[in-house]
Amino acid sequence: MLQITISEQDSCVSSEELCASSDIDLHLLYELVEHNIANPMQQGPEPSQWQFSVASVLTVKKAARIKRDLALDWEGIALILDLLDDRESLEHEVITLKQQLNRFKHAS
Repeated sequence: MLQITISEQDSCVSSEELCASSDIDLHLLYELVEHNIANPMQQGPEPSQWQFSVASVLTVKKAARIKRDLALDWEGIALILDLLDDRESLEHEVITLKQQLNRFKHAS
């Protein structure tokens, strides 16, 4: 698998870079966009002209892995990704609340 290093200064990646770093073809990327799993920041008339956020790389990798490993349809994959995002948000909220609680306990 080809690995492309994406620096933190890069605000977006091309379709080609996204496909190469996620080990997918352009047709699969088109399906991900069609099902709102990946959303281009900039769209051109051709999928090869699309630009994606750097965060899309992780999402596309997850979606491709779920498709390959579990053979789910795109709607199921979108649901799983939404649930994983919700879980991550809740984990961050729990960490924040624990930090606030610890500050409250130490202030008393």
